[in-house]
Amino acid sequence: MAQESFDERLIWLLQVSRSMLATRDLDRLLALITDAFVEASEADRGFLLLKDRDSGKLVQRVGRGSEGNDVSEPEARISSVANRVFKEKQPIFATDTAAQNDLAARRSVDELRLKMMVCVPLVSDSEVLGVIYADGKTSLDKVFTQTNRRTLEMLADHAAAAIENARMFERATNDPLTGLPNSSYFLLQLAKAMREANKVQAMGVLLIDIDSFKRVNIAAGAEAGDRALVDLGNTLAEVARADGLVARYGSDKFGVLLPAEEGSIAVRMRDVAERCRAAVATKTYHGVQLSASIGGLSFPGPDVTSAPDLVALADDQLAKARARGQGEVE
Repeated sequence: MAQESFDERLIWLLQVSRSMLATRDLDRLLALITDAFVEASEADRGFLLLKDRDSGKLVQRVGRGSEGNDVSEPEARISSVANRVFKEKQPIFATDTAAQNDLAARRSVDELRLKMMVCVPLVSDSEVLGVIYADGKTSLDKVFTQTNRRTLEMLADHAAAAIENARMFERATNDPLTGLPNSSYFLLQLAKAMREANKVQAMGVLLIDIDSFKRVNIAAGAEAGDRALVDLGNTLAEVARADGLVARYGSDKFGVLLPAEEGSIAVRMRDVAERCRAAVATKTYHGVQLSASIGGLSFPGPDVTSAPDLVALADDQLAKARARGQGEVE
């Protein structure tokens, strides 16, 4: 981007900013930010590190190459520069590392044969969220202008705002314990899926109730119960994520949304339900062997006009399954 005019850079930055603000999934957003930073800095690769909320230390979240590929690098290789920018809240623009003694002396610079290195803090409301880092094996000292530097700083500012927006969306739509989508988000996505469904491409919803889960709390306490719920959520997500959306719908109840596809929705629902039931049946916590009762319903169907209607009728199916005993599917 070195030869582009200032106006062209502003247009590019506006386009990238729009894409960032429209991306609510944090992992996809971080990859998008890193790709843009690598492009704007003309680097070979880039890394985005965020502050861990518990330890307060930087943690590498994504690494990307100039071709949009994932790359990895031990954090120790870039941590000294990243931590310096993080603590001082000041960017580093080393477009010719040989000319900067404090960087040229670093072993990682020599071992990796780096000729340029750029690192900018991600700041939102005076709080440093993390840093964005890029490096390469070609010196940019003669072509890297003040406009280039300002573009990277503006990109970092917009990226920090987008990260905060994505985090707020995550907090509003995710269950704080399991990290799965919550019931509100589940209903929103269910309503969207219902609008897209038709007689040729039907969709379905499953409600999964963990039978007698309170016995875990009685046996080992609420904290142990919470850990069990987290593990159950991870297990169900692993089993069914490729098939649809997995959410925590209640205290010990989970939901699975199977989006509209061609083929038999009944077969798909039965397959996913049986896999979820079998996965829960392998779980024992503090001597308590668990099972899952599952109820499901497809759409389009009679007496269903809204997402709450569909969930209520699926809950009726769940009640029928429970009435037959534990570990049943209806």
